[in-house]
Amino acid sequence: MTITLQDIEHPPQAAAADWAVLAEPQVDSVCRAVARGFSRDYGLTLEYEDALQEAVIIAAERAAYVRQLVAEGGAGLLHRWLSQRLRDRWLTEAKRRSAHVSYEVARNAAESGGR
Repeated sequence: MTITLQDIEHPPQAAAADWAVLAEPQVDSVCRAVARGFSRDYGLTLEYEDALQEAVIIAAERAAYVRQLVAEGGAGLLHRWLSQRLRDRWLTEAKRRSAHVSYEVARNAAESGGR
């Protein structure tokens, strides 16, 4: 297997999205599986529809690389790669929101602490 790593510091110029990659059954099913996993793990931050939309956008933006992953490594490698890309986009947001205290919880804590 010869998959070349992409340079993170000097990414290639953004190409137009190739939405045709989503017609491939493995790509569609992997996008859906990744979205289900993220909506389950980060449900307070990322709903299924949003996760699916992000996964689809990532796949379409990097369609040539997605096709290469599927051809050389199968759906498992695509799942891992797509999960990592989605995690990169959303993990910081998920951590921030999970640490957020709602107004009601903060008010209740302040009221009960004062007694």
